Parts: sequence; structure tokens; C-alpha cells
Amino acid sequence: MKLSATHTRSMLVALTLVAAFGAGDAGACSQAAPNQSQADRNWWAAHGCQRSFFLWQARAYDMDSSWPGSTYGWNDACNQVKDYPKFWSAAYLVTYGLADDYNNAFHFSAPDYRSAAEAPSSRYHSALEYMVPDPDRTLLGSWLFDPFGSNDVTLHCTVFDVAVMVNANPASRAGEFIHESWHGWNEKYGINRGPVAGHYPRQGRCTQNACDYFYFHGIGAYLPGAMWETTRTAARLHSPNQVQVEFLCDIADYPAPNVPASVRQAARSDANQRSTGRFINGPGYSCGAPRPW
Repeated sequence: MKLSATHTRSMLVALTLVAAFGAGDAGACSQAAPNQSQADRNWWAAHGCQRSFFLWQARAYDMDSSWPGSTYGWNDACNQVKDYPKFWSAAYLVTYGLADDYNNAFHFSAPDYRSAAEAPSSRYHSALEYMVPDPDRTLLGSWLFDPFGSNDVTLHCTVFDVAVMVNANPASRAGEFIHESWHGWNEKYGINRGPVAGHYPRQGRCTQNACDYFYFHGIGAYLPGAMWETTRTAARLHSPNQVQVEFLCDIADYPAPNVPASVRQAARSDANQRSTGRFINGPGYSCGAPRPW
């Protein structure tokens, strides 16, 4: 991971904490077949290897210079068990996985979730750079402020290695793009989420030491492209865990027609577990619950 020698403000590493698995070996995550979830296999079968997409995606997500080479599958982008193919397959879910149901969805693909996940500076965050997977297996993802260049987003091997955790599926990977980028939103707008790497310590109904508030809002409260807007009050605000849950529930409940049931189920399971365990005022919204409220 790229690290800055000096920071002009406190270094913020926004972590998605999970049960400790212990650190893994340095280098790529497990590349051995059949290191794929059923959701990975089904989603790949739905979209196939699209060279035009992954060539675009590598630029849109500003992949760090450490990616090129055979270790991560950069030069083997159609090999489904490699890290980079799994990465761009998750990006394909952000790009093409939503039906954009304007009557029921929390937010929408191109103007909201894609703007959050993709690298260029926007109203959603300052510029991002996506790093190679981190072998540390105590985390799902991390965000690092860099005053000298693009801020860093890193997904960890816990969302790539099926043998390590159930979150190793395309929906959970895509959800991590949204979650970690939202720490960039916090940084851009100067909103402090708390002392636990951008979250609050365990309290209220939150059962993990990476807690947020869920700021309930009605369907239609945010027009397409407006997810970034805030009044800095609970009336118009999102937390990192919240945008992740809303994205995953949109994938689970209102996906594009070609999204397999296994991907929808993976999204639902991740979102609902997060909803019950990560919110101080929880539970947050659960996938499948009636919309709008």
C-alpha cells in the first residue's frame, strides 16, 4: 500500500472491522482454483469476460501501479480465480447490476453509486486510487487519506478468499467500494464519524466496534445524483455503513434482470447482518422490508 511520509492532518484509516482471522502472507490473495463463491461463478457466467469493460474499469477506478503483473491477474484478466478479475467483476455489478427503479430504489447507478465508487474527484469525494488487495485478514476494506495525491482505497483478502469469509463474493466487494469511498465523502465535507477509524465505538444497539447511525429517509427523498447532499443533520445525511446497506439492498431487491439469485442473496445476507450489528440506533433497514416507509 502506498503511504505518505508526512500528513498535513491526522491520518484517517477508515476500516470495516470483522472478526479477527490473523494476518495472511504478503502478496496476492489465494489464487488457487476453485477459489470462487457460487455468486462469483454465476455472476461471471452472466457477464463473461469483457475486455472493453475491464480496460475502461482500470482507468475509471485508477488502479495503483502495483497491480500490473501476473500475481494479481492484471495480465490474466479473464481468469476468474485471480484477484483483478474478481475486482472488475464487482465493478461490473456497480455499473450494470441495478434496475434503477425510480419508484422503489434508495439511489441509482450512474449518478450515485458509480460516482461514489469510481476514482475521479466529484461531489462524492476527492480523487481515489485503488490499491492491490491487502493480505491482512482482520478487515474487509480500508481508506487512507493522502495529502500528496489521490486517497487510497484497499480491499482486503477477506473479500477475495472464499475459504476465509462469506464476504468473498461480488456483491460484498462492490459494497466495499461504496463504503470505503464514503469515508472520502466524510473527508471532503469535514464530517467526523468518530474515533474508531472513522466510526464510533461499540454502543447502543451496535454489537461491533465500528458503529454508525442509520439516518432513515424515505424513498424519493434524494433525486438521482443527490446522494451526496447533506444538511449536516440527521434529516439529510448518510453514514458509510448506511450507504453500503442501501446499495446492497438495491442489488438484492431491485437488480438488473441478469443478476443471478446467488448474487442477490449474497447482497441481502451482507446487508442484513450489517444492519443488525453496525448501527447505534439499529437495526437499520433490512432488505426485503416494505418500501417506502
